Amino acid sequence: MSKEVLYCFEDDDVDDVVQNMADIKVRRLPVLNHEKRLVGILSLGDIALSDGAGTAGSALSGISEPSSEHSQSIGGGRGSARAKA
Repeated sequence: MSKEVLYCFEDDDVDDVVQNMADIKVRRLPVLNHEKRLVGILSLGDIALSDGAGTAGSALSGISEPSSEHSQSIGGGRGSARAKA
């Protein structure tokens, strides 16, 4: 479970969101409206279908790179931090 809930807004630029997904190493992001209500989930598959395999491939490349921080930790609470987008 993550310590923070990372998300994007429904009107964020797709290229920015894809870069952010690569940076934070996630394959899915909750999508919120500006009232911070869940309106969907964005996945790499969605991006591949709408923007093409190249865009999704660049995100997957970044996601797949090893990081110094382990992405799955035990414990921790739920926060509310918006992902950079």
